[in-house]
Amino acid sequence: MNSSIYHPGPEQPTPEQRLLLLNDEQWEAFIERCARQLKVEGIYLQVVRLGGAGDKGRDVCGYSQELPIESTWDLYQGKHYAVTLSPSGFAPELAKFLWCVFSGEYTCPKNYYICALRVGPALHDYTLNPDKFKAWILLEWKQKSGNFGTFKQTLTPELEAFINGFQFDIIKVKTTADLLEIHARSDKHWEVFGVLPARQPNPVMPETPGAEEHQYVKALLEVYEEAGQVLCSLPSEIPNKYKKHFKSQRMLFYSAEGLYRFSRDKLPGAFDELVSQVEVGVGSDLNYPHPDGLTKLTKVLATANGLQVTANPLHARLQAGDLGGTCHHLANQGRAKWVDENE
Repeated sequence: MNSSIYHPGPEQPTPEQRLLLLNDEQWEAFIERCARQLKVEGIYLQVVRLGGAGDKGRDVCGYSQELPIESTWDLYQGKHYAVTLSPSGFAPELAKFLWCVFSGEYTCPKNYYICALRVGPALHDYTLNPDKFKAWILLEWKQKSGNFGTFKQTLTPELEAFINGFQFDIIKVKTTADLLEIHARSDKHWEVFGVLPARQPNPVMPETPGAEEHQYVKALLEVYEEAGQVLCSLPSEIPNKYKKHFKSQRMLFYSAEGLYRFSRDKLPGAFDELVSQVEVGVGSDLNYPHPDGLTKLTKVLATANGLQVTANPLHARLQAGDLGGTCHHLANQGRAKWVDENE
C-alpha cells in the first residue's frame, strides 16, 4: 500500500446543510442578518427583530420609513419548524397575522415572507393561488371554531368580511436559497458558512497615478532614477526603457487593490493579515543587501509570487498579480523600500 496516499477528510457541509443545524434563536438571527444586508443595500431604513413572546407574529421587520404605514414594511415570519411546513402547521401563524391587521395591532405590510427551512408543496402552492389560500383559511377557521391551538379567536362576520377583502398575494415564501443569496452579499457570510462569494473585477487602472498611489510610485521612481542615472521625480520622467515595467507594477498594485476591496466588503481584516504574511515571507529578501533597487524589487516580487498563503481565507480568491501587488501595498504603507538610503 502506498503510504503517501491518505484520505483528504470529509467534505465540509454546504450552507444549506449548516442551516439545518441552527436552533430557533440562530435561525431568527440568520433572517435578521439577511434583512440587515437589505438595509445596507438601501431597501430598508430600519430593521427590527421582535421574535419572542408578544411579537404578534412579527419575528423580523424591515421598515422603509420611520412610521410603518400600510405597505411600507416587510414582515419576516421566521419560526424554526422541525418538520416540513404544511398549511395546517402554518395556520396558527396566518390566523394570528390576519387578526392583528384586522384589529389594528399593526398595519398591513407590503410583503409577508414565510421563512421556514422546509416549506411543503401544498403551502407553496397556496401562496401561488391567493384565492384558494383565502378560501382554505376561512374554512379552517370555521371548522376549528377559531381554535388553532396556539391562537384562538372567533370568526366574527366583521373579521370574515375583512379576510374576504384581504390581498393574500402579499404572502410569499422566502426560500433558504433566496435567503442565502442575500446573506452571501454580506460581510458575515464567511464567518457563518465558511464560503466566500465570487470576486468582482479589479478596479480599472487610471491612465496616470492618483494621490492614493503616491508612496509606492515614489519608491518605483527611485528605482528608475538609480537604474537610469537620471533625475526621475515624476512618472513622465521615467526613461522609456522602464515605462512598460512601471505600467506592469501599477497593474500588480491594482490587482491587489481588487483583492483589498473584496476583503473590505466580504472579509474585513483578511487583506491586512495577508499583507503582513507577505511581509514576513519576503522579509529576508527585503532586508538583504542587493546591488541595486531594481534587483531587490525583482527578487522580492519573485519570492512573494511563490509564497503559500493557504492559512489566509483569501487564498481561494487570489489572482495572478495579487501577491506581487501586495509588495507595492507594503511600499505604499511605508513598510517596504527598494532603494536603500545608504546605497
